[in-house]
This record gives sequence, C-alpha cells and structure tokens, in this order.
Amino acid sequence: MKAARSDDGARAPRARISAGERQKSIVERLGAAGFISISELGGALGVSEMTIRRDLDLLASQGAVIRAHGGAISVSGSKIRRVDLVEPGLDERIQRNHAAKIKIGRLAASLISTNQTVAIDIGSTTLCLAQALMDTDVRVFTNSLKIALLLSTGAPRVYLPGGEIRGSEPSIIGSITQKQLESFRFDWAFIGAASMADDGIYDYSLEDTEIKQILVARSHKKVALVDSSKFNSMSVVKICALQALDLLVTDRLPTGHLGAQLKAARVDILVADEDPRPKETQ
Repeated sequence: MKAARSDDGARAPRARISAGERQKSIVERLGAAGFISISELGGALGVSEMTIRRDLDLLASQGAVIRAHGGAISVSGSKIRRVDLVEPGLDERIQRNHAAKIKIGRLAASLISTNQTVAIDIGSTTLCLAQALMDTDVRVFTNSLKIALLLSTGAPRVYLPGGEIRGSEPSIIGSITQKQLESFRFDWAFIGAASMADDGIYDYSLEDTEIKQILVARSHKKVALVDSSKFNSMSVVKICALQALDLLVTDRLPTGHLGAQLKAARVDILVADEDPRPKETQ
C-alpha cells in the first residue's frame, strides 16, 4: 500500500501505531504465514529490526510466538518444527543422513530409462542420484559442476549451461543460465531441497532456486528428493508448491498434516528400501 500524499504532492509520514497494536499485527501476520523474517516484519510495520526483535522476544516470553533464527514461527496451528536460514557446507550436508540419501538416490535412478533426458539440480541428495547413474546411458543437464565432473567419467552424456559460477558446491547461475535452460524440455527433473513444509519445498539460495524453478517448469515429471529429516521445516525461499510435484522420493513415509497435504496435492511417494510402488499418505 502506498503512503498517503499531502495536497502539494509530498509523501505523508506513515501513521505510527502503538507497541500493542504492532505486536498484535505480528501475531496475526505469523498466523497467516507460519514464518516471517525480522526484515519482512520491519518493512511491513515501518519500524527497525531492533524494535521487531524486542517485540518477538516479548511475544515469545508470553508464549504467543516461537522465536527462530532470523524471525519467528506462529504458535497457532503451526506444523513447522524448524526454520533453516543458514546453509551448511556441502561436505556437512553430505554427511547428514548419508545412508538415507544413498538409498534415495538409487531408488530415483531406477525410475530413469535409457536415452531419456534428465535435469539434475545441485545438492547432496542429487549428488547421490548422480553416483547411481554412472553406468546409465542418459542425457543429463545440470548446473552443478560437481555432478557434471562426476558423470563425465561415466556413461551419461553431460551438458552444462553457461553463466556465473558461484558457491562452494559450486553451481552455475544467472540470466544466461536461465535463458539456456528455458530452451529445453526434460523427461525428468530431480530437485533437491533444504526443507519441506505443508505448502511446498524450500531452499537456502534465491539464485539457485531460480534455476530449480525453471527445471520444474520445463520437465514432464517433477521429482523432489527429500530425506525425512527435512519434513515440517522451512528455509529462505520457496521453490514450488506441493501441487507442482509429481513424485517425492524419500526414506520415510510422511504422516500427519504433511502427509495429508501431499495426498491432497496428488503427489506420489516412493520410500527407499520398501515396496517400490507409490505409497498413499496416511
């Protein structure tokens, strides 16, 4: 909403609200969004981040909100148990639930047929998928240098887009990368994520997420590779809604509210080490 202007066209100052009104607004906004960052709240309410921090600390002491790194989570009906805003290094992420990620990667690889065209996102679980594809004759498009270098020594034909190289993984990003990937169609897109909530999958990086979103949009089958430690959590930026996915490959069947939302979104689920037929969520 634009600020009001005076008769001479000058921008009128925003009307100040009381601390009580501001804190009530914070609780209401959190109830609608689930999680909001300190910077978002400060911008929306026209106060400093220090003021928002004090408000959140007070509200948390009253049990009205749950404090999280960089923001807060709604108490009312919240299904989110964790908010991750800081991305660990790739080596650390590879070690987290490593055995589960290997199983997820192998199961995902079993879905792919010879000569198909596959888009593989960056990430620790998608790296496990790439390792399982070393002997498969497929065309792989990826913006991950690590995955591309790995697969270049195996059977797949590997294609990298142009663009800026960044990060410790590292990945290729930017407008050139996006334009090139938008000119292709893929049989499969395998997408890694930092977290999965009942409204979608999330990642740490805005730039990498822009690439993920293109891979989802340009693929016939969209598959999220997410181990169960990432269920019911949120991160910095939303990749896509659950409804945009065809399949979730994981190590444990999601239950409760997340399971119900996946079922409502008609997302099939494959659980590693179990019957390979898609599962119905409970």
